[in-house]
Amino acid sequence: MKKAVIAMAAAAAGLASTAAHADTFARAANEITNLVVTSSHGATAGLSVNSSFASACLPNGNCTSKGGAGVTDSAPAKLGWAGYVNNSYDSNAASGTSYAVADASIDQLQLSGAPYTRARSFTEGNLVGAGTLNAVAGNSSATLLTTTVVAGAGDKLSFHFDALPYIQVYLTDKAIAPSQAQGSIGLNFNLIDNSGKIVFNWAPDGIAGDIQGGTETADPYTLNTSLTALNGNGGPLTFAPTSCTVGGAGCFSASTNALAAGVYTLNLAMHENIAVQSAVPEADTYAMLLAGLGIMGVVARRRGRCSPAVSP
Repeated sequence: MKKAVIAMAAAAAGLASTAAHADTFARAANEITNLVVTSSHGATAGLSVNSSFASACLPNGNCTSKGGAGVTDSAPAKLGWAGYVNNSYDSNAASGTSYAVADASIDQLQLSGAPYTRARSFTEGNLVGAGTLNAVAGNSSATLLTTTVVAGAGDKLSFHFDALPYIQVYLTDKAIAPSQAQGSIGLNFNLIDNSGKIVFNWAPDGIAGDIQGGTETADPYTLNTSLTALNGNGGPLTFAPTSCTVGGAGCFSASTNALAAGVYTLNLAMHENIAVQSAVPEADTYAMLLAGLGIMGVVARRRGRCSPAVSP
């Protein structure tokens, strides 16, 4: 019995050690490239107001934020991974330490005569031990457009772009409930008239025709989705569609309905988020377990004293 008690105590200590090193990982990234916005009647574009932003947080309230309004290439927000290089969008999944990184950039050239617009954002984090970490990165752009009416035909805007989204989340076998890892991506276009009314909204979701104020001609997979790894379904879970041929005619395509003459604001918004939570048993749980083992030890000793002598 004494040996059994010792073995159980050792197992409890091992559980504590293992749980304290539970790993949870999440990565979410997207690249919107070859984005071309064209006008059927030559809408003129004013200056764009751009924002590229990144933030990252580790447990205990340790956070950092970079970029913001007027920034087209945010410096990376990074904690625990000093070696991350700006705009590399590399992964550090093999790391054995906790870290959180976010990075974003946008080349805002829409309707300015340049070849295309590219926007990239990336978040990744790994948590060793208990706590919560998160990271968010994204880009936004607001461009003023002036449309005209030619021979009674309203102006139309057409959108074509390629996308390279990626999400991966997982828990190692050391993670215990309620640990979880979540990654999400999002992309949205909208056109707002001078009164503030949204006349066009497009958030690609992989369902052809699901669009407001326009026509969608190509939507091969969703760009607004998330994955969550939980105990019992720890993954790795991965979203990495490969049906987009980058550099073609544009995997994603849509156009607005005919627009009345006037001034509009064209908005592009994208984001990548990760949120990772890892847990270990509460201290009082360990105390109760060890107390129980102690009681078992006392009972074992009493049984030993009360056992009848055995005659030789």
